[in-house]
Amino acid sequence: MLRMQPFEVHLPETVAEACKLRSELADSLFVAGGTDLLPNIKHGLFTPKHLISLSHIDGFDGISVVDGAIRIGAGTSLDVVANSTDVPPGLAKAASLVAGPQHRKMGTLGGNVMLDTRCLFYNQSTQWREALGYCLKAEGTFCHVIGSDKRCVAAHSADTVPVLLALDAAVEFVGPEGEGAVNMRQLYRQEGRDPVQLDDRTLLTAIVLPPLPAGHVSTYRKVRTRAAIDFPQLGIGLAGAIVDGVVTELSAVASALMPQPKVLKGMDAAVGKPLDEAMIEHLAERCFKQVRPQRSLHGDPAWRRHMARVEMRRGLEELVEASQ
Repeated sequence: MLRMQPFEVHLPETVAEACKLRSELADSLFVAGGTDLLPNIKHGLFTPKHLISLSHIDGFDGISVVDGAIRIGAGTSLDVVANSTDVPPGLAKAASLVAGPQHRKMGTLGGNVMLDTRCLFYNQSTQWREALGYCLKAEGTFCHVIGSDKRCVAAHSADTVPVLLALDAAVEFVGPEGEGAVNMRQLYRQEGRDPVQLDDRTLLTAIVLPPLPAGHVSTYRKVRTRAAIDFPQLGIGLAGAIVDGVVTELSAVASALMPQPKVLKGMDAAVGKPLDEAMIEHLAERCFKQVRPQRSLHGDPAWRRHMARVEMRRGLEELVEASQ
């Protein structure tokens, strides 16, 4: 049985109080649903002395639409997002595919956006990691995936993020320097040990989506070993617009490959044209050429790369069907 080291739980009632506690308490971390953080504490990956719970903050959750823009509180559960008619269909689908029903009831959208990167050599018990000699992301000095001491390639594995990036979402936050906002495409970096650009004392407060265009379509495709619970071995988020059978916008993002989700290039080739079979095959091939899965996750990298082509094709076919 994996046990957690003792810690003290704090229950702030405002964002300001939560941020003040995070700045003042050494060895402290924020916790929302805890569906990822608590297992990591059991594995000895984090050893906080204080957990600052966000569950009692008034107004930290909820979905609102103002002038077409959609604002989702960071504390909104994935289950609520999955069943909301106010969010784009691709985001609802992605939220519905996170882990299992119990996890989605507890887990939050903000927590998924800030999800730590994952790796076969990292997300293990302390004893397992010690027997291996540890890894570059925790305690060690060597990446077992790429055979280097220079870089960690633990994979970004959050299901909602590819769709949010395709939707050109932004996040609002409160940090040591005050309030701020940043486009999500600037949020992540290609370094598995420290994948998020924000200071670790920063509290994410909301995710904001711009108004959806006429003819909006979106979807999410997920590859995983079992159709329940598992993290993705590959995720592809698609968002765009199709009006009278013609593509007016299209964006695609692939994840579970490297520490940073990959915004796929060349999707604008479809703009002004119908998304017919030939165009779908062209875009699927563009996707295949751009993805380079690492051995950070289960599944042969060559197979996962092949599945990127397959799932891109299936996702585009879903967009066509949704537009009709």
